Amino acid sequence: MSHDTPASSRLIGTPLWLERSSLPWLVTAFGGLSIAGLVGWWLAFADTIGATAYLTTLLSIGVPAVGLGWGGHRLTESDIDESRYGRVCKWCFGGAVAFLAVNMLSIVFFPADSVAANTTWAHFALNTGAVGGFAVGYVEARAIQREVEATAATVRARQLEDERELLAYLNDLLRHEVLNSSQIIGGHATLLQAECDREAVRDRLETIERESDDLVGVIEDVRAMLDANRGPQSGTAVDLVAVLEAQLLEYRTRFDDVDIEADLPETAHVSANEGVKWIFANLLENAIEHNEGRARVRVTAERGPETVVVRVADDGPGIAEADRETLFERRSTNHGLGLYLSRILANRYGGGVELVETGPDGSVFGVTLQRAASTDADVDAAERSQ
Repeated sequence: MSHDTPASSRLIGTPLWLERSSLPWLVTAFGGLSIAGLVGWWLAFADTIGATAYLTTLLSIGVPAVGLGWGGHRLTESDIDESRYGRVCKWCFGGAVAFLAVNMLSIVFFPADSVAANTTWAHFALNTGAVGGFAVGYVEARAIQREVEATAATVRARQLEDERELLAYLNDLLRHEVLNSSQIIGGHATLLQAECDREAVRDRLETIERESDDLVGVIEDVRAMLDANRGPQSGTAVDLVAVLEAQLLEYRTRFDDVDIEADLPETAHVSANEGVKWIFANLLENAIEHNEGRARVRVTAERGPETVVVRVADDGPGIAEADRETLFERRSTNHGLGLYLSRILANRYGGGVELVETGPDGSVFGVTLQRAASTDADVDAAERSQ
């Protein structure tokens, strides 16, 4: 925790030693002065005190004074906000003065039998009051700090819940209203093309259909980004194998001229939500679109102790070296997010995506996701027992 205090955080003309960040050092200095005072007392009354007095004052005054000096340093290293340093110091020095005042009444009316005893009595009272006050102030400051942090955490949790509700609403709005309307527009344009004989009208209908398809793609990308921004809630798990199988089935149906192979475990639960499917949708799309011949795609998944690694390999022409550095960056030439979206999603789920290898024989992309904490525990135990 940094305790550098900017000039704007203190009043103009405030002495340097009164800055908030310097206040704990006053406590440390107080402890140092207390030790110095004890040593001075030893020297001043060396002829009249014995070993017992040395040991007693060392334990009752010296050790607490050292603790007070360390306490000032500890305050600067703690997570207590600087705005509460002054309150801790008030407790420390206020406790010292108050306890000394109470004991001075006893010293005045019921003094000890020597100046040395009265002096050390006053010193003990001053020191003990400071230590006690500092302890009370420190504990109080920590309690206030925890209460403030708990309040802030509660407010933030409410804000996050509101954000999740808003994202869910926007997702539903896109899916049920905007997406459906776009698909209806595109569908009617397709039907009109089949019934229309005029070439000029057919061209315009083709434009409407093409733009409608592009708009549907943009909506799907926005929905994917909304899913990514929601992130997985604590304890949320998704069976990645089921997600991959559903994606592979969809792409086998869409592209009957593509050979898609898979080598997947029975199950592999990861910490994610339903938005994880967009990672592999974009990778599969990328593998198929950039292959001019009959594409071959192979998807494998391997469970590790803490992660699940999925590899998507194709037999395309490879990725040019000039494009590799910006492969996962957002493209500005169109609205499609592609590999950029895959990266954003993987990072959001605590994982990552990378280009493992590429060349004239094809490319391999790797996706690493965090395994769900205990969902696959029974599966792992069964495998170990075999």
